Amino acid sequence: MKAVIVNPKKQGVEVKDVDIKEPLGKRQVRVKSIFTGICGTDRGIVNAKITFTYPPNGYNFLILGHEELGIVEEVGEDVTTLKKGDYVVPVVRRGCGVCLNCKIGRQDFCETGNFVEAGIRGKHGFMREEFVDDELWLVKVPDELKEIAVLTEPLSNVVKAIDELLFVQRRMVWTCEDSTFECRNAFVVGSGPIGTFFSLILTTLGFNVYIINKRDPSPIEEYIAKRLGAEFINSKTETEEKLPNADLIVDTSGVPSAFIPLMNKMKPNSALILFGTVEGEKYEITSDLITAIVEKNIIVMGSVNASKKDFQGALNYLSIWRSRYLDILEKMITSKVPVDKAPEVLISKPKGEIKTVIQW
Repeated sequence: MKAVIVNPKKQGVEVKDVDIKEPLGKRQVRVKSIFTGICGTDRGIVNAKITFTYPPNGYNFLILGHEELGIVEEVGEDVTTLKKGDYVVPVVRRGCGVCLNCKIGRQDFCETGNFVEAGIRGKHGFMREEFVDDELWLVKVPDELKEIAVLTEPLSNVVKAIDELLFVQRRMVWTCEDSTFECRNAFVVGSGPIGTFFSLILTTLGFNVYIINKRDPSPIEEYIAKRLGAEFINSKTETEEKLPNADLIVDTSGVPSAFIPLMNKMKPNSALILFGTVEGEKYEITSDLITAIVEKNIIVMGSVNASKKDFQGALNYLSIWRSRYLDILEKMITSKVPVDKAPEVLISKPKGEIKTVIQW
């Protein structure tokens, strides 16, 4: 079986035939890969910049890939929710089996840290021709979404973060006097796929969205911003005076210097979502900023990963957007490459990329 593999914590990636025996259990499903998305985590592993990655027990290599769309080839005799020919996306994180959150399907809130994640740590991923998985961890995809459903996994993480935000902000009345969010301003720092999904959801909810990056938009980014009615801000050339005060800042960059200076724009009772992760950068946090966070009742919230219900929520959004923003979703997939080209696009990001996917 052809697969994209790495030697964790060592730089490099290769396409290789691997022999992995995966007999089909009674509650298991054999899935043929159609598309596998590439994200910053994959590139971090390939370039040895992510230190927490490791292979499954008994292996000296790891198969990459956690953003997957596949089609069911075969089902075990006790499988009840899927059949041959169904399209599916797999859940990435699998629980520790010990803490209560993992036992009830909320492994995204694992309390022990002893979870595994497909293609990242302790479990082979989906950059391979086929794989076997438990029915429990597969989410059925409506046939009409098959061309864009590879976007489900990254979107599921955004769905979870927004659900967390709205839950926490129930500490007060956060809607406007007309019961909507149309008076609320959201800054989305970063314009990659995660930033785009935050912009899509927040626009759908009624927020006024400002997409912020340290450069001018690419033609595709400019199109998406205009299509959403959002404003794209180049923070290097445009002054902060152009920005209103913020009810929400979402950082998808992981770069402190990109979002900390914006925090002086935060309103009382506002929120900051930290989503991006980058190692090594340093930026000063002053006592004046801490005082402002305290005095303004500002929420600072980190969010990562997603549960199966968030995957289902992501598919619901894709269904809504299919009729409203299909042009945006199609433009987000900026290139589809065959598997033999995978190392090239995994080592370095193609120019103008929002989302590159491997086509099997």
